[in-house]
Amino acid sequence: MNTPAGLAGLGVLVTRPAHQAQAQMACVENAGGRPVPLPLLSIAGPPDPAAARAALQAAHTAAWWVFTSPNAVRWAAQLAADEPAAWPARLAAAGRGTAAALAALGRTDAYCPAMDGAAGLLALPELAALTAGAHVAVLCGAHNPPWLASGLQARGIRLQTVHVYRRVRVAHDVAQVTQALAAVDAAIVTSGEALEHLCALTPASVVPRLHGLKLALPSARVVEMARTLGFGQVPLVPQRVSDEGFVQALVAWRNS
Repeated sequence: MNTPAGLAGLGVLVTRPAHQAQAQMACVENAGGRPVPLPLLSIAGPPDPAAARAALQAAHTAAWWVFTSPNAVRWAAQLAADEPAAWPARLAAAGRGTAAALAALGRTDAYCPAMDGAAGLLALPELAALTAGAHVAVLCGAHNPPWLASGLQARGIRLQTVHVYRRVRVAHDVAQVTQALAAVDAAIVTSGEALEHLCALTPASVVPRLHGLKLALPSARVVEMARTLGFGQVPLVPQRVSDEGFVQALVAWRNS
């Protein structure tokens, strides 16, 4: 990090799935913070893999495949009957992490918006130029918020949604949650579902501690969710939704 003081020993709750948390924990450590892992969600394949494979095969008639996350890329690659080189010529990625996951499979040609998420994809000139009736497949998780789909459908796009993975809430006992929250003053929470689950896991006696944390969240929508859930501090939203982006936002706040 560029700021000399960095996080100055700040305890940061890292809530990403266990298999994806190491990079974020390393970013916190490199910035001088103390990462405390408490994975709230795990990533699993679709409940009916055969149906997902069939849907993915049917999506080959689409002009575009739009990937909403790195998980969508990885699970699509596991489910697909063909190699990524045989996927449609036009691919779009919801952010740099998703584009990097595609590049790791040899697809370095994916379009990636300047702004992460659904808003960035909807503003992507190549997608904005599509005319009514164009066929677009969105590859995503079963939990995926409707903003991207509704935005494309409002333009008359013929949308096909393929759920290639799902999130599963991780159980923790009261002692684990209490101990983790006692060790931190900030938390990085990367989805609204994870934030809701964190609140559900927290025992009543520890809720004031939870609500006093400085949150780093992925979007204005999740910020509003935090407000309605009772969090007192104004959450941070990084300029780019990435491990580095979340930590940079915390560093800027810590040193403001």
